[in-house]
Amino acid sequence: MHRKKTKLIWRIFPSFLFIILLSLTVEAWYSISYFKGSFLETTQQELMVRAYLMQDRFARALYVDGLSPQQVDALCKNLGEKIQTRITVILHSGEVIGDSFARVETMENHRARPEIQTALSGEKSVAMRYSSTLDKNMMYIALPIVDTRPDPAVVRTAVSISDIDTKVEAMRNSIALVLVLTTMAAALASLYVSRRITKPVEQMRQGAQAFSKGNLTNQLPSPDTEELSQLAKAMNSMASELNKKIMDVRNRSRELEAVHTSMQEGVIAINDQEQIITINKAAAKIFDFSPETLKTKHVLEVARNYDLQVFIKKALATGEPVEDDIVIDAGDRMVLNIHSTALYDAQDKRMGTLIIFHDITRIRLLETMHKDFAANVSHELKTPLTTIKGFIETLQQMMTDSQSPSAPDSAAQFGRFLGIIEKNVNRMVSLIDDLLALSKLERLKGTDIQFETHSLAGLIQKVVRFCADRAQSRGITMEVHCPDTIDAMVDPTLMEQAVFNLLDNAIKYSGEGTCVTINAELKDENIQIQVKDTGSGIDATHLPKIFNRFYRVDKGRSRDQGGTGLGLAIVKHIVQYHNGHIEVESRRGRGTCFTITIPAGTNV
Repeated sequence: MHRKKTKLIWRIFPSFLFIILLSLTVEAWYSISYFKGSFLETTQQELMVRAYLMQDRFARALYVDGLSPQQVDALCKNLGEKIQTRITVILHSGEVIGDSFARVETMENHRARPEIQTALSGEKSVAMRYSSTLDKNMMYIALPIVDTRPDPAVVRTAVSISDIDTKVEAMRNSIALVLVLTTMAAALASLYVSRRITKPVEQMRQGAQAFSKGNLTNQLPSPDTEELSQLAKAMNSMASELNKKIMDVRNRSRELEAVHTSMQEGVIAINDQEQIITINKAAAKIFDFSPETLKTKHVLEVARNYDLQVFIKKALATGEPVEDDIVIDAGDRMVLNIHSTALYDAQDKRMGTLIIFHDITRIRLLETMHKDFAANVSHELKTPLTTIKGFIETLQQMMTDSQSPSAPDSAAQFGRFLGIIEKNVNRMVSLIDDLLALSKLERLKGTDIQFETHSLAGLIQKVVRFCADRAQSRGITMEVHCPDTIDAMVDPTLMEQAVFNLLDNAIKYSGEGTCVTINAELKDENIQIQVKDTGSGIDATHLPKIFNRFYRVDKGRSRDQGGTGLGLAIVKHIVQYHNGHIEVESRRGRGTCFTITIPAGTNV
């Protein structure tokens, strides 16, 4: 007597449903926990960033600007309203002097609060607790203000986490509803899949034929017999694994191709016969070819450069990495650092070489500029030192000769030589001062500029007073045309330096009895400052280079006047850090006019 078999569907269906329900329940629980933790972590990170910003702001307010407690409280309320965050400033004694959401007069001493105690010890503190002041659950972050002080104040930022609990509760309800609906859908899907397993053998045959034609995504149904069921599962698994491996190979190929194409470095792979296996766009661009036309071509047809040919032969002859620098003269001169690595196939047999090209043209240019700068500085320092050394030796000899009665004018000669020595020493001091000023401007890149609203007329008059003695000694008059109503947002020290350099140059290169004019005016929402002289002027060929370091139009005359060759370079940097620009107009024999243009508004 044969026992009636239970339908396979009623063996599979309950198991499917139980597993799906258990998985969805665990996933829902994990999701809720994860999202809550994620919300709290994100809130903490955002709050920490705001706390660090407030730390710097109130450090300046308390210890630099010296704001009163009332001003600190007003600042807290202003900033708290802008960033929607509770901000509290607590003195080392625990007294609250500023809070964005509450009145400080009604707030108790906060020194006993756990986050404040930690912050007073010099460490950052994070706490989540109930706020009796706001009647909410809050997250607090407290940081010491200037933690190097023995009595640091504390800035504390806080946000409500009650909203997070509300969002998590709403998410929990939504997930529960989705879980019920998903379970019902999974039950129907499980029932459908279970019924599909009972399809006849003919469908298995059709499925196997589909596999043979490359349709590996097709799934065979599992009959109700054990042997055929196992066979169907094995075939489905085989098809799935094959499909996965094929897709992995395709995806890797596409990823490699995308990386290959997007690389800024040039890449060429060649075989042992020096034929190109692959080349990316960057390498093809170096040799001015299209990458699609270069595959299988001999590399010497593409790279007609002797140094590169020598490098390729050397790289193919060894299994070790090879590196060298070559120069490509194809239109613009290009310096390339090339590096080779041996290529091996799956059997570890040498199949060719991979060559990578790095464009180091800019690096080499910067190295050249550095060498030129060092040479210029050495030359500028060596010239006055040589002069000083020569006159010192002369003075030493004259001191010996002065013992004889035949040297009555020795004192006058000593004075003249010492004057020359002093002039050259002053020149070296000026050069070093200008080098330090220029180096500081370039190093800080405008980050240390202290902008403030300043009367432009007062600034210019101050510079004019500095230059008055020198101008008067040469009979040069200075005329200033600047309305008293013009105020500029500038760093007064730097802008005085810029105007002084221009005015000093104008006096140096103007003839005796001439006039130097300084004009300032508002023009199209900009402020223009012009320094104009009637001196010898500058040829047009020199104008593009006069703002370069150590560039002089008349080197002999510039040295006689005590110039360092750095003044205009300093002016250019100062004007650029004020978001402005400088222009020059000049003609030989008709004088020169420098024009500084900076924004007139406060947003410099």
